[in-house]
Amino acid sequence: MAFKVLSCDGGGIRGYLTCLILKALQDETGFLDKVDGFFGTSTGGLIAVALADGRSQGRDMSALLDEITAIYRHRGDMIFREAERGRIRRLLHALIERSGRDSGPGLVSSHFTSRGLAEIGATLVADRTLGSILPEIVLAVPAVCLYADDDTGWAPYSLTNQELRRDGFFDMSDVPLLDIALATSAAQTFFPPHRIVTPRRDFGYFTDGGVFANNPVLNGINVAIAAGRAQGLGDIEAMSVGTGLQPSSISEEMVKNPDDWGLLKWFGLTSGAPLGALLDLGLTTSAENQYWIAHLVLDDRLVRVNPPLPRTVGLTSRDPEAYAMMEHACRTAMESRSWQQALDMLRGW
Repeated sequence: MAFKVLSCDGGGIRGYLTCLILKALQDETGFLDKVDGFFGTSTGGLIAVALADGRSQGRDMSALLDEITAIYRHRGDMIFREAERGRIRRLLHALIERSGRDSGPGLVSSHFTSRGLAEIGATLVADRTLGSILPEIVLAVPAVCLYADDDTGWAPYSLTNQELRRDGFFDMSDVPLLDIALATSAAQTFFPPHRIVTPRRDFGYFTDGGVFANNPVLNGINVAIAAGRAQGLGDIEAMSVGTGLQPSSISEEMVKNPDDWGLLKWFGLTSGAPLGALLDLGLTTSAENQYWIAHLVLDDRLVRVNPPLPRTVGLTSRDPEAYAMMEHACRTAMESRSWQQALDMLRGW
């Protein structure tokens, strides 16, 4: 019997598109009631944690997905709650705001506080811990530990409910699910690093796993096989959901003089590049790279739905036009060849 995987990319507010896609697929197939592995990074990690918890709690998965979708659609301002700023930081923020580019990364401090996100997350997972996830369900959420030990320094981790035998892996069964969600979604410059502390251990600070696995499909599969939940790649069937193909690029005209491309240009402040281009570049290429590697080894047992967006939707965009574009992208996805492939696979689960 196949080990059935759902993998959700990172992408900020574009998690709304992920939810729209998942809801349409769920209505057609009921596949969320049969998933064995929930993998997610950043905003996809929030979704994966909520869905794995919902399955473990016996929730109606369609109703839960409606609840998560509504959060993205109607509580975006609470998720992206502005951080308090001192005088100099307010001045710098005002300069950026005057340029009409107010939704990008913070330059001298995190742009947003994580308090609003924590309040929303608590309504979904309460105070339940990673150990409350059913052991037969694999939850895998990439995050970066900013200090692992003196020899390692910072390090990538797949935070999971599974017991893995490997040097240096820490048992996080008593860590609240809310902490797991906040760790993977602590997008660099947007949200502050998130510290995980339990009565048993201080695990230190974590930040967004999108820098190394914005598409977590391979990391999750690795966890499932290492934990013995899947016997090997031949057992895996995977549904990968992206947050939309962005029409973003850095053109030859933008570059002009390559020697001038320092930090300010890479962040889009002194160039025509998207604001936060360096971060966006890493997230997009990380996601697509993981997909193509996974596709080579899984072939048609991996289906990815990641429709094009008509225009760029920023990680924190919350205007009506942004939501309309994501809804349009979902309708586009439902007319694609990959949609039919997804339905064919999921109906067999």
